[in-house]
Amino acid sequence: EEEEEAAGHVKTTVLGDTATMKRLLDDHAAEVLQGELGYEEDVALSNVKLAVGFAGVAAALVSHVYPAPFPQNWWVLLACCAWYFAMSGVLQVLLSYVELDAFLQLKPKTAGVPGINVASSLPRFCDRYTLALTPLPKGSLHMHSAPKFHPKTASAEGMNCLDVSVTKYFDEDGVFHEHIFGEDVTALAQGYEDKYGAGAAAKKSN
Repeated sequence: EEEEEAAGHVKTTVLGDTATMKRLLDDHAAEVLQGELGYEEDVALSNVKLAVGFAGVAAALVSHVYPAPFPQNWWVLLACCAWYFAMSGVLQVLLSYVELDAFLQLKPKTAGVPGINVASSLPRFCDRYTLALTPLPKGSLHMHSAPKFHPKTASAEGMNCLDVSVTKYFDEDGVFHEHIFGEDVTALAQGYEDKYGAGAAAKKSN
């Protein structure tokens, strides 16, 4: 802790600002999983969202460069608006019904085992932070058919999750103790590997 403070790496937040606390926790979980544990991000779904977003923005470009003045181009403007709202609707559906509380998707380290969907929850005015690692059997493009993370029932459903008070990771001054949280994330990932990893898959095949 003292070394981190000397190096200027200490992260702080205002206690009660659950949005910032959740972002710090989520960001560090991603750092541990991708950095220390060596998982590679599955960006397929992110690429789809980018393509849909650019397609929506393209409607604005078309409406500006179409070679006809208003009102002769009214039908072009109408079509561009409809297209933009349609693309926005697609993104909203992905966010509300597919991704839910997920913030990161990871590829498996070994072929033949499921990837990892990383999701979290920290409700407003609540101190309970839940971090879950759920399987992605067919990758991020098939998240709609993968197991869904529901914070209130995750533990009861047997999901591989961490449910703990944020007071374990933030002291009374709002200092974020990354090393403590990092150890818990590592243990959670190890539990996931024990349940879904190559060793577990080999036992099932036998």
